Amino acid sequence: MPSRLVGLIKPLSWSDFQGIPDPGKPRLLAFTSATFNLPTLSPTAIPGTGTFHFEDNVVLTITMNSQKSWKRQAQPSNDLLKHEQGHYDIVALIARDLFIEIMQLKPKTYANGPAALADLRPILTKFGGKVQKISDIYDSAQQTNHGGNAPQQLAWNAMIKRAFTEPRIPAMSAPDGTPYRVPFLDVLSQNQIHP
Repeated sequence: MPSRLVGLIKPLSWSDFQGIPDPGKPRLLAFTSATFNLPTLSPTAIPGTGTFHFEDNVVLTITMNSQKSWKRQAQPSNDLLKHEQGHYDIVALIARDLFIEIMQLKPKTYANGPAALADLRPILTKFGGKVQKISDIYDSAQQTNHGGNAPQQLAWNAMIKRAFTEPRIPAMSAPDGTPYRVPFLDVLSQNQIHP
């Protein structure tokens, strides 16, 4: 089965928020629990060559955990839903960019397994912990203030949209010809946000 990214695009609705509000977070009107699952990547020997590679069987899945996502009001505002969509999209964009970088390792061959892992490790380090750091910045008083700062929310909406729609320069494409979009960390950096 070829590698694939699952769950990149998911328009949220309030029906996705099935959990019980956390009494320890009284200031929050809603909470989005989204994660991605990257399987353990192990280099495998290429039969008859004495070299190793990463097989094309990586499935990275982005999920919304409805039972851990919650809202306080029966009918919260659409603006709040848009803010919560941002939380999901942050997870999705980091997962997408991680997946793309891992896919760049597919055509490579290595003299041994440790050499392959040495190529993989910096990618995992680059993206490790980024989702939480970006989400914390996104919610901070200086940024969206949990969606309460409308101008900053619009700025984040624009950054997220750009990361989903603007092609990379120089152009890069997936094996099926789909153009890769600008990396989310690059978009943030260009806006003086450094998680």
